[in-house]
Amino acid sequence: MVFAGVLSVGSFDTYKRLLRPHVYWQQYAIDLLFFLTMGSFVYYLLFLANGGILRFYLVIAFLLGISAYYALFQNVFLKVLDVTIRIVVHLYNTITNLINLLLVQPIVWILLLVFSIIVAIGRFLLKLLQLIIKVLFALISPFIPRIVKKHLNSLAHTCDNEIRRWWKMLRSWWGNRRKTSVEKKGNEDE
Repeated sequence: MVFAGVLSVGSFDTYKRLLRPHVYWQQYAIDLLFFLTMGSFVYYLLFLANGGILRFYLVIAFLLGISAYYALFQNVFLKVLDVTIRIVVHLYNTITNLINLLLVQPIVWILLLVFSIIVAIGRFLLKLLQLIIKVLFALISPFIPRIVKKHLNSLAHTCDNEIRRWWKMLRSWWGNRRKTSVEKKGNEDE
C-alpha cells in the first residue's frame, strides 16, 4: 500500500504536468474523474493484496507512501519527468522534420516538376496550335468573304482575350499560393 500511495501521487503529478486543463470547471471535473480512477486502481491493489478488506494500517501505509513521495521522490521525479517530456517532444519534432524532409518534400518537388512539364507542353501545344491556325488562316484568307472575316476576327479576338484572362487568373492564383506558403513557412521559423 506504500507503493500504491507513491504511485497515485506520482501519477497525479504526471497528470498535472501533461493533461490537466486550464479552465476551472474542466479541471474540477477531470480531477474528479482522475481521483475516481486512481481510487479504483488503489482498491484493486488492495483487493489483490488483502482480499479487498480495508484495515487501518493499510490506510496508514497509503498515507505513508504519499508522505514519502512528497518528502523523498517528488523533486527527482519531476526533474526526470521534465527531461523525459523534453526528450519525447524533441524526438517527435525530429521525426516529423525527417518525414517532411525525406518523404513530403520530394513528393512536392516531383509534383511541381510534373506540373511544370505539363504547363510547358501545354504552352508549346498552344503556340503550335496558334501557328497552325495562322498558317491555315493565311492560306484560306483570300477565299473567305469580308463579312465572314470580320466575324472570325471578332471571335478570335474574344477567344484570345478569354484565354489571356484565364491564364492571368491562374498565374495570380499560383503566385498568391506560393507567397502564402512562403509567409507561413517564415512564420513557422519564427
